[in-house]
Amino acid sequence: MPKTRAHPCPSCATNSLEATSTPSIQSCRHCHGMWFEDGALNQAIANRHEHIDHYDHEQHLGSALRTSDRQCRRCRVSMVHYQLLEHYTTEIDCCPSCDGVWLDKHEVDQVMHSPELKRALNNLNEKVSWKSWLFQFFTAMPVEYNIKPRRTPWVTRALIALCSIVFIAGLLSPEINDWVFAYWGFNSENQSPAHFAIQLLTYQFVHGGFMHLAGNMYFLWIIGDNLEDALGHGAFLVMYLFAGVMAALAELLLFDSSQGPLLLVGASGSIAALFGLYLMWFRHASLTFMFFVYQKKLAPHWYFLIWSLINLFGMFSGQGGVAWVAHLGGFALGLLLGYLLRDYVFRKNPLIAMLNRPEAELRR
Repeated sequence: MPKTRAHPCPSCATNSLEATSTPSIQSCRHCHGMWFEDGALNQAIANRHEHIDHYDHEQHLGSALRTSDRQCRRCRVSMVHYQLLEHYTTEIDCCPSCDGVWLDKHEVDQVMHSPELKRALNNLNEKVSWKSWLFQFFTAMPVEYNIKPRRTPWVTRALIALCSIVFIAGLLSPEINDWVFAYWGFNSENQSPAHFAIQLLTYQFVHGGFMHLAGNMYFLWIIGDNLEDALGHGAFLVMYLFAGVMAALAELLLFDSSQGPLLLVGASGSIAALFGLYLMWFRHASLTFMFFVYQKKLAPHWYFLIWSLINLFGMFSGQGGVAWVAHLGGFALGLLLGYLLRDYVFRKNPLIAMLNRPEAELRR
């Protein structure tokens, strides 16, 4: 077979550009960048997404920035730098004559995901509305701005359902309520090792009042779906239960036993660990905070800093009735696990990784 003729690469300026299985797309064997003839990039992006029949990347480009120092491999004229998307600052090289496009190696995945990036950035940069203001004013609960999960959060829904069923059952029957608190709530004076271990799991499904339940379940609802999507159903459930166990042990470790036995109920420790995971993987998201009557979108690190300071104040001021150490211990565990699993989660979820890059422009 005759040898394929190589063409000059716009990036490394060597004759190393060779045709791929698609003749209108060429790849450099040295720098691994890719050249797309007019229309080839649109077709490649459309082929990448099952729900897209046709895509026109030119319609979504940001403004022209400046003349590139690279030359079109066909026309031998200077190319032009364009911002990939209005709110994504990756720059790509386009030929003003033949509409060919050159992508460096690190740009290929970002461009191929550009439809998802555009949709996600539109959601993330959505402005607060009067509806969200009314909701937060009357409930004191934040509104989340994040990407939509790809899969149904069955585990999150099941956890919310189980906690709600346990609470409702206690309301319907005082006997059931007493039994649930006695056998499912965590009691540090339990003499049975097996029962002690079981209670480390079951206490997470018991709540002491409606507001206790509603607050925990709301936060589980708004952040659990994204975390479950990033981890997968099984890993998310294991992480959630493990965090609850460790949060209870942290509370027990620092508990003053002279006050009597530690009695612990609620999913707060587990959900605090989810806060840590969320902060490490979804820094691009926003949670609204209400300053009296002014609603402001905050990055997760600011929101959870305020939350942490409230918990630290409660712990050091000796306010009883709340498991401050379990909250902070769960949050610290979540941060640690989030850091250790960050690369794994980003490899598994490239869109999340791209939104965590500095190229993503986010409006708060």
